Amino acid sequence: MIRAGVFIGIQQTGGLDELKDAVAGAHRMHAWAVQQGMVPNQRALLMTDEGGRRITPDNIWDAVNTLISGAGIDQLIIYFAGHGVNINRCEHWLLSDAPTRPNAAVNVSGSVELARYCGVGHVAFISDACRVAPSSIQAQNVRGQDIFPNEGGGDRARPVDQFFACMLGKTAVEISDRTQAATHFRALYTDALHDALQGKVARVLEPSSDPTDRMRYVKPVKLQEYLEAEIPARIMKMQLTGKVNQSPDAILCAHSNWLARIEVGIGPPSSTAELTAGPLPAPLQPEEPVARSLAPPLRQKRTASARSLTDNLVSTVAGQSGRAIDHALSGARDSSTGAAARVLDTIERLADPFGPARFESECGVKIRGRRILEAFTSFATAIPVGPDGIALKIEGLERPTTNIVLRFEGGCGTIIPVLQGYVAALTFEGDELADVSYEPSANNWRARSYRDNAAEIRTLRAIAASAAQHGRFELNETRGPQIARRMQYAKGIDPTFAVYAAYAYHDLQLLARIQEMAWHLRGDIGVSFFDLALLSRELLGQSVSSESRVTPYTPLLAQGWSLLRAHRVRLPAPLADLERNMRHSLWSLYDNDGVDVLRKIMT
Repeated sequence: MIRAGVFIGIQQTGGLDELKDAVAGAHRMHAWAVQQGMVPNQRALLMTDEGGRRITPDNIWDAVNTLISGAGIDQLIIYFAGHGVNINRCEHWLLSDAPTRPNAAVNVSGSVELARYCGVGHVAFISDACRVAPSSIQAQNVRGQDIFPNEGGGDRARPVDQFFACMLGKTAVEISDRTQAATHFRALYTDALHDALQGKVARVLEPSSDPTDRMRYVKPVKLQEYLEAEIPARIMKMQLTGKVNQSPDAILCAHSNWLARIEVGIGPPSSTAELTAGPLPAPLQPEEPVARSLAPPLRQKRTASARSLTDNLVSTVAGQSGRAIDHALSGARDSSTGAAARVLDTIERLADPFGPARFESECGVKIRGRRILEAFTSFATAIPVGPDGIALKIEGLERPTTNIVLRFEGGCGTIIPVLQGYVAALTFEGDELADVSYEPSANNWRARSYRDNAAEIRTLRAIAASAAQHGRFELNETRGPQIARRMQYAKGIDPTFAVYAAYAYHDLQLLARIQEMAWHLRGDIGVSFFDLALLSRELLGQSVSSESRVTPYTPLLAQGWSLLRAHRVRLPAPLADLERNMRHSLWSLYDNDGVDVLRKIMT
């Protein structure tokens, strides 16, 4: 297997704190790559800002393009250590000139999308960076660039794995190494990762299926399992529990591929020429004292994490009645603390119905957590119901769907579809539009079919919304289709769940599942939601217009914006710069200037 890597370390970004170990971490990972047989300056490229060098997106794009357009490689590793920021639920790596220059950053989501079709058999992104929301207006305007060529050279998607030092919205910390001077820092994640990739962690090493192969391999799944246990263990050993909160995350697609090959004993010489480029480190056996001394606590029963909570609830709630669902939520409450408890709070709030369940016109909009100040729509009329600005009746809608622009108190607004026969329910959590859901109006023909499973559907949808708000909604390949079927009623599929599930399937590169849901939705309401059309690649290279069979004109979830350039999607001209007007929110939310732009396109 021919392997290559780009190893990036940025210690100084704009006015942010200087990172003490980012450059050194990139050097350690680069040295590991050379030990693995990647030829330095040819297939192992090191890019750091030491000595005052400036690293730009173009520098990284040139490096990646050189590697994938050369003689051909089978695996490409992209490692980054530096400052990161979460913009619209998507990670951006800040480079030397960010955030002063909005484009001096890497759009990780867009780069991952392009990497899937770059023709390389396996790409792995490794990010030792924070994933917090921007703390300043300047940082909010960072958009970043893609670092893979936008040529679609591959005829089909190839697996791309993503390793993150922390969960979305959290920080990746550097901890003082108490064995050295107090001013010397080590990055927890890179150190633990480096140990595993060097073969120092016995439980990560897997044998080959070939009995004549004496090598041991580090594969993505076991590597991530180790990191998820090891980072909290090291924090505990340093007596920093409660002061530092870092839990690694990963999106894995290439379960059978390996990231490191380790020689653990005397055996037949390898036939792979790459291994002759440099000596491999001998693994430590048994494992390092840190891992060994902390093993007992890790085997003890622990309270549920946010991720395991949502995963368990999805499995438990599916197919259950209201009383059984209440029992499951009550049981989860008993074992949930911290982040998991906050996720559960959101689930319970979102699953709780509110406002009118029916409108005479069988179509309407309702909201909680904000008031609606203005509404603009076409092909229908929006009429306030009551004086408090929490509900609108939609009359005169003679087509399956149309778009409505809503302006809320607090100087923000959004655009969503209104669907014939459905009530759209919007929920704010603080300043964020946390959920948009659709339920059949109680006087519509769909309502009876919906009522039979309302508690289950509401809870599953709330789990998906809460997981997405607090990090990422996940569906595994085997359970996903079963859950999607549970969300079907009246020959259709719950529109909101289809959006959440589409992004979960997109992470796993399950294109056929997204296309199936888009087909169900289009067959039911006559159009597809923008996000499903985007993720199913229907919009690839297309211009969106009133003639397109998608609604609305823009992504519903904010994270969809980061994929538009990778898919070469062109929005209507008035919306070309709308992304600059976005607020930090799970569902796309815009400032007043953005609402004015959306209003103009409606008229």
